[in-house]
Amino acid sequence: MAEQMANFSTTLRKETKELLERYCKARGVRMNHFVETAIFEKLEDEMDAEIIGKREFEETVEWKKNG
Repeated sequence: MAEQMANFSTTLRKETKELLERYCKARGVRMNHFVETAIFEKLEDEMDAEIIGKREFEETVEWKKNG
């Protein structure tokens, strides 16, 4: 099953776009791939931080030792 794709448009400062273009060209990375990966990783980091924050003060339980 093919992945569904969607277009996404944004506005960047000219300097940011030029830096992104140079970065991707120097590394042989497509800008679309780089931007999608960066967004996905940022979302994961934020969600992980939220989960950690919610669980930070939970009571801990010690695991029983086998044997």
